[in-house]
Amino acid sequence: MDNDFYERSSTRNKKREQKKQNVMTKVIVVQLVLSLVVSGIMFAVCKTDSNLSKNIKSFYTEISKTDIAVSTILGVFKNVAKQTFAPTIIEETASGETTEDSGEKADFSPVFLTVNIAKPIEKGYISSHFGYRVSPITKEYSLHKGIDIPANANSKIYAVYDGVVEKAEYNSINGNYIIIKHSDSLKTTYNHCNKLLVQKGDKVKKGECIALVGETGYATGNHLHFELIINDKYVNPTWVLDYGV
Repeated sequence: MDNDFYERSSTRNKKREQKKQNVMTKVIVVQLVLSLVVSGIMFAVCKTDSNLSKNIKSFYTEISKTDIAVSTILGVFKNVAKQTFAPTIIEETASGETTEDSGEKADFSPVFLTVNIAKPIEKGYISSHFGYRVSPITKEYSLHKGIDIPANANSKIYAVYDGVVEKAEYNSINGNYIIIKHSDSLKTTYNHCNKLLVQKGDKVKKGECIALVGETGYATGNHLHFELIINDKYVNPTWVLDYGV
């Protein structure tokens, strides 16, 4: 009887192991097929003259000129995949809306600056990325033109680079907000501030405290909504800010 019991147990264990192996085989086959499909699509795209093809080629040319850690490259591709193929559905965390719609367009292409800019919040993480999402305020699918960085109320907000304050005012969407013009082609915005420490026309330096974190305007918690505008187009700030991937 004991021998029969152990024999049946051994048979069941073998069947379980076989089942696991079959599942793993299927998973590997699916991954290989998906890899081949993605590779084929990327190859086809790169053979065309589309904007995506040009951006990929330009990015490859750029990284091939510089010594970059493999982890950094993988992080960049992770961000690209996140923004291009899987727009994030944002949970009800600290978040908010963008500046008033002025007809300016967004550009999803990689961007590179010839200067190093400072972080607008010294320490933190991104709770809501640049790209399309379901707005936590309107519940509609729309373009989030910047990034949201949660922080404690009245945490310091810093100018990311030298410039002149173009706007320092309030509206119902942005709350207390600042727009800094850094050059003819570069601007940054800082929204939902609790208190503004500069006014229109002020000259500011990189790393200077310009405001305090709040949740004024359309916001669901204390945070900074930060935007990067290049040549009158909203671009993804994570290309030039190091808040992790």
